[in-house]
Order: sequence, then structure tokens, then C-alpha cells
Amino acid sequence: MAESRSHRKQVRDALKDEYLQVALDRGASAYSTARASAMAGFDLSRAQDEVRSLKEQCIADLDGLFARFRDEAEQVGAVVHEAKDGEEAAAIIHKLAQERGVKLIAKSKSMLTEEIELNPRLIKAGLDVVETDLGEWIIQLAHEKPSHFTAPAMHKTREQIAELFSNAASQNLEPDISKLVNFARKQLRQVFIDADMGISGANIAIAETGSLVIVSNEGNARLVTTLPPIHVAIVGYEKLVRSMDDANAILKVLARSGTGQKQTAYVSFITGPSRTADIEKTLALGVHGPQELHIIFVDAGRKAMAADEICREALYCIKCGACLNLCPVYKSIGGHAFGNAYMGGIGAVVTAFHRNLDAAEDTLSLCAGCGYCTSICPSRIKTPDMVLGLRNRLRESHGLPLSEKVPFAVLKRPTYFQKALRMARAIQSPALTDKGTFRDLPIISAMAGSKAIPGLASSFLRDRLPEKSADTGKMRVSFFAGCMIDYIYPEIGEAIWKVLTRYGIKALFPKDQACCGAPAIFSGEYDTARKLAVDNLLALETGSPSYVITGCPTCAVVLKEHFTKLLKGTAWEDRAARLADKVMDFSQFAVEILDIRLDAAMETSVTYHDPCHQVRNLGTSAYSRELLKRAGMNLVEMQDSDQCCGFAGSYSVKQTGISDAILNRKIDCVNESGAGMLATDCPGCILQIGGGLKKCGNQMEVCHTAQIIARLME
Repeated sequence: MAESRSHRKQVRDALKDEYLQVALDRGASAYSTARASAMAGFDLSRAQDEVRSLKEQCIADLDGLFARFRDEAEQVGAVVHEAKDGEEAAAIIHKLAQERGVKLIAKSKSMLTEEIELNPRLIKAGLDVVETDLGEWIIQLAHEKPSHFTAPAMHKTREQIAELFSNAASQNLEPDISKLVNFARKQLRQVFIDADMGISGANIAIAETGSLVIVSNEGNARLVTTLPPIHVAIVGYEKLVRSMDDANAILKVLARSGTGQKQTAYVSFITGPSRTADIEKTLALGVHGPQELHIIFVDAGRKAMAADEICREALYCIKCGACLNLCPVYKSIGGHAFGNAYMGGIGAVVTAFHRNLDAAEDTLSLCAGCGYCTSICPSRIKTPDMVLGLRNRLRESHGLPLSEKVPFAVLKRPTYFQKALRMARAIQSPALTDKGTFRDLPIISAMAGSKAIPGLASSFLRDRLPEKSADTGKMRVSFFAGCMIDYIYPEIGEAIWKVLTRYGIKALFPKDQACCGAPAIFSGEYDTARKLAVDNLLALETGSPSYVITGCPTCAVVLKEHFTKLLKGTAWEDRAARLADKVMDFSQFAVEILDIRLDAAMETSVTYHDPCHQVRNLGTSAYSRELLKRAGMNLVEMQDSDQCCGFAGSYSVKQTGISDAILNRKIDCVNESGAGMLATDCPGCILQIGGGLKKCGNQMEVCHTAQIIARLME
């Protein structure tokens, strides 16, 4: 998947933008604190299950829900329209404006109107459109696009906003937040009164009553939808729910996830235009609110998305923006670097349908696949899975770029892959320092970024271990090493082997095992991944092991989850499922099966870094901590221990700048912990964090949990 040069420049510029980095840091810090407070005592998991379930049912019945909504809304005086795209939506509004003599339009915040570029279309038609949400007004003055779902001007510092407002006011304004807000209030107050039409979005559309639900904090949405004589609401079909109960379930998590509040200042339920029957019980429209309510449902690829087996769940998104606030990539580059109306991994998916797949290509390359978004999403949307699916479609559509054809062709043939690595090992010496890491050579430095990169091991794990251990234990366990342990960190594999054999396990190390296929999967190259899946199935079935143990959570996830997906519908499907049931990462096996307890201790305190696939896919990082405690270690928790370190396999090479930014935040947390050593269960994280610490002169030991246990067993 090729990333355009212009997009690479956009990313580099974002990483170098000091104002942006300050704004992102301030925003992320404030949000994290607020969210933690709002979630205290709240059963988020139960709420996620409820929202996920209702969204699944609603998206499966969009046509039925829309038909009922239209009937109910029209019965109370609303007019419901349908538009296939932004052009049709703008045409409906323009015609209405011409017929009603509309000149000035007041708008409240709506990501859908940004998506369909409604403002430029209406302005081109001669209408005056003013954004009234503070953040939206800021970016309108700056002639920019939103950089966040709920905080459009999140990329701006207060100093930049003061300069922007000073230019608009032709006077100097201080970068004092309260003063800036008061200035905006005074400037926009008359717009509400003079506007001939108000345009809003909607957070929810309730089918059983034909009601719109609009959530806001500033009060501008209420003014936009009540003061002008005409209210137009632009709504995506995915906002449809069945009932008031469904709406309430979403409202419980929307504010908590979106802004870190238990509830927003305003929640408006709008059912038809303003009306009264106070005079002789006769219905009359337009009292203090609008006389007309027009609701425009926009498709723009939504119906195609609803029919798509892989990407359907992108429509479960309630646009809270929590995934952006806590996304390590977003926190590094902000929203504009994503290049489309919607940001983040979820933005890449919806862009592929609202626009087209090619338009999402650059954005798809930004997702690191850490899965943090899924863990905090109110709808538990599996965004990384959808991103992988779309990457695969790009591969099928455009083929592999030349830079990846050769590597994947070699990876696909394990014998050639091993020969290539042996050749590389034989000629790497001149490029290595006496510490075994690569020198600061131009090409290597460009790929390594802010970390020292270790060379290939002097001897590979497959050359150090026998195919079978000498133990005669009844339990057979097959050890799947993975590429990094096999070829870079064989000492980790030896430690795992030592623990297994010390506890009487009949350990197997199939020499036919190959790369798990993760590089191919995460690049969307499924043909290579399927070939490797079959190769590994054949290797790991040898000896009929009771368990298959890995020292790498990524490998474990590939074996447990991706093999079954890749081989679904083939003759290998059942065998992949049987293998998945046997796969277990080292720490879980050590605690649950071996029940390791050591009467030993190290004087050095240790902090633990949770690998992304371990904490979010496998859910086994608690076992690693338990294992360290059982070994008598003094465990010191670091801040954000479950945040990505920025490695993500080839991502650290393809997106070196972003990887470095994420790594630097992780190193700050490691240093602040005060621990003497760092443990983790992922060789990729060891390479990333350990290499980053070495690069900045910190000699802290970074090792695998298995190495600590093997050492203490001495």
C-alpha cells in the first residue's frame, strides 16, 4: 500500500508543528482527567454491550426504521427528504432557501455537513452561512476543516485563537479563554436573531416518535433550532434507532465518552416544528420556535456500508470522538493529517464508502492497529479489523508495490527466507557496533528513527534448540517462536524452553515453523498470510501437542484469531480452529498450567509494559504481573502502561516519525516510574523501548518476563 508523497509531507509537518503539539498535549491531558472522573462508578462494559447490541439490530433494519421515522415525523408536521449525496442535499436546501427568501443561515456543529461540504456549496449559491459552535466558528474564520469529531478546533492553541479573534475584531485580544469565549458570544448573538434558516445535524433519530435528539454544551444548537423560522436537520441513516430506550442507552455513554461529562448541558428532543393548541385546542405551527422542520437523510455510501459484511459496524459509531482522544497516532499528528473529513481509523473506513477506497488509502496507512479504540468505543467497534480488510481490498485492486513484492515473495517461502537471513547475518558485522546494534548509517538511521536497532543474532534459535526436549513429561507442548525470537532474540526462546523443561514438560520445537504471517496480514497481503498459515498448521500439529506456547502476543493473536479468518471456507478451517484452542502465551501458561511460584527475588524494582495485542486481544497481561509478583519482584506501575509503544511491526519503518513520537511518550512514562528494569512479553516492544532507551543513553535492562523467571529459577 503506497502512501502519497504529499501525505507523507503532511504527516511530517504535523509532527514538527510546535503549536499543534502543544494543543494536542493540552487537549489529551484535559480529556483523560475528565473522562476518568465521568467513568468513575459507571459500568462501561455493560453500557458498551447494550449500545453494541442495539446498533447491530438498528443497522440491520435501516429501511424499516426510516419508513417508520418518516411516517411519525410527517404526522407531527415535519417534512422528510432523502438525498443520495451532498449535491442533492445542498440542492434541497438551496431550493427551499429560494422559495422562502433565505439569505442568512445559522449552523450548529455537524460532521455530516462537513463530509458533504455543505457550506461551500451553499456559499457558492449565494447564501451567507455562519457556524455558531465556538470550535466550528474558529475554523471557519481560519478557513480550515475540523480536526476532531467533537472538538473541531482541538489543533489550535489559545494563543493562536486569540490572534485569529484579534484579526476579526481589529483589536488586540488576550489569550484568556474566558475572554475569548465572551468575545465569540457577543459576535454570534445577533446571528441567531437575524438568521432566516437554522441548519443542524442530529445525534440520534428515534423511529417510534419521529424525534431528533441533539446533544450540545454551548446552547447554540438550541438557538439554531428554535430562533430561525425554518429548521433544516441533516441526518445520516445510521443515526436511526428504534425507541426512546435506545436513545437513552446511547446518551448514557455519549457525553462520558465524548467530553468526559456525565451529561452535556443541553439534550434537545425535537418532534416536529414548534406548535401550540392553546387557542380553542386548534393546532397552529410556529409559536416561539420554527414554523417549518425539514429533515434530510443523506446516503453518501451509508447503505452500501450497511450491506458490507466487513465494514458494516463502522455505522455503529456515535461520533463521540473518544477513539481520537486516546489514539496514539492522533495524539501525535492531530486530525488534519488524515486528509479527509473524518479522522482516525474509523475515519479511514467511512471515507472509503462516503468517497471511495482510493481516497482512504493514505489514511489507512496511519492506523497502527493497537486496538485501543475498540477497548474504549461505546459500541466496541473493531476498527483495526476493518482497516485490515480495506488494506486487503487495496492489494486486490492495485497489487503490491515493488518495494513489497520481493520481501513478501521471500517471506512466503520459509526456506528462502531463512537463507536470506543467514546471508544477511554473514555480512552484517561491518555495520554493527561492539554492542551488537547497527551504526548510524543513513539508510538504517532513516528506518530506525529514535532507537538503536539490534543486528541478527550470532546463532538463531532454531540452531540452538533441539526438535524435542529430553524430558519425558506426559504433557506435550509445542513452542512457536516467531521471527523476532528466532532470529533476533534467541535468548528469550531459550528462557522459555528452560522454564518448560524445568517443569517437566515434553517440549517440541518444530523446525518447519515459519513466520506467523503478521507482516503480510497487517499490510493486507492475505495470499502470503494464507500460505504461511497452512505451513504453520502442518508444523505445529506435529507431535499432537496439548498446548502451543508463544513468547509473542502478536504471534498468539495471529495463530488464535487470524488463522481461522484466513482459512475460513477452506479444507483447513477446522484444523485452524483446533489449533486456536491450544494457543496460549507464555505468562498465562506459566500461571494457569505450570502454577509457577518462586522463593526468590531481585533487589531491582521492575515496571511492566502491556503489549497491545496482549492487553486488548488476548486479555492476558494480568498473568504477567501475577507471574512477576509470584517470583518476588517489586512491581512498580508506570503511567499509561497499556499505551502503545509505537512499534507495530513494519509500522515503525513505514511511519518512523509517528512511531518515534509514540515511543518518546512511552520512554517518559518508563523514566517517571523510577523502576530499575522493564519487563514485557513482546519482543517487538523490547526492540522498540529498549532501543529507544539505548539511543538516549539509558542503560535500563528491558527484557521478557520469561527471562526474569528463568534467571530466578537459578
